[in-house]
Amino acid sequence: MPSSPRATTSARPRTGVESPTGSIPLERHLSAVPGCGTLAAISPDPFAPRGKPITAEAAVEALARSVLEVMAGARDIEQLSRWVTAEVFATLRNRVRISTRARVAHGVRPQRPILRFGPVRIAEPVHGIVEGVVVVHGRGRSRAVAVRLETVRGRWQASALHIL
Repeated sequence: MPSSPRATTSARPRTGVESPTGSIPLERHLSAVPGCGTLAAISPDPFAPRGKPITAEAAVEALARSVLEVMAGARDIEQLSRWVTAEVFATLRNRVRISTRARVAHGVRPQRPILRFGPVRIAEPVHGIVEGVVVVHGRGRSRAVAVRLETVRGRWQASALHIL
């Protein structure tokens, strides 16, 4: 009788590596490197960017739109958790609580805001760090959204966010 469940193996050959839990065999992700006769492993990181990377201008605009939709109650704040740091997320969560209380007190239903974006202005103070600002025009008011983006594991993450 085997001493552990891992001692029993099936007759089929193993083509991958085991997951950290040991229950599901994972396949290796290999692809040919152009111009080279060898194989290179692709990062199995689930957060690694797939396809074409997003530009800083597009990231600033998308993040500004998402944040203003969260503030209006049209989007869940959890959708922003991977795009902002923990400090920015905590600050944003407090602002969302305040705006939700104000909406409830005035009897306003949450609705998706109609937004028009001005041109995005970008500055790169240090390689890998981008600061951007965009003016967003809504129905009754215009706001400026300033964002500081840093690259984390090959994708943008907001380390500072200000809505003026």
